[in-house]
Amino acid sequence: MKYNSSGTKQWTKQLGSSSSDFAWDVTVDSSDNIYVTGFTNGSLEENFNQGSYYDIFLVKYNSDGVKQ
Repeated sequence: MKYNSSGTKQWTKQLGSSSSDFAWDVTVDSSDNIYVTGFTNGSLEENFNQGSYYDIFLVKYNSDGVKQ
């Protein structure tokens, strides 16, 4: 979720599966790219969880909310 300096929401993104998903950390770099890391027990897009354990994920969005 991104807000401008006036507090108006600019965009919202959602990432998840039909199973358990957890975001662990979020950081922003000097170019305003957003990185989210976490773990999932489901399938996130083209990445398929083949076992019964959790898999980690790292996703990057640019400052406009476009997944990179």
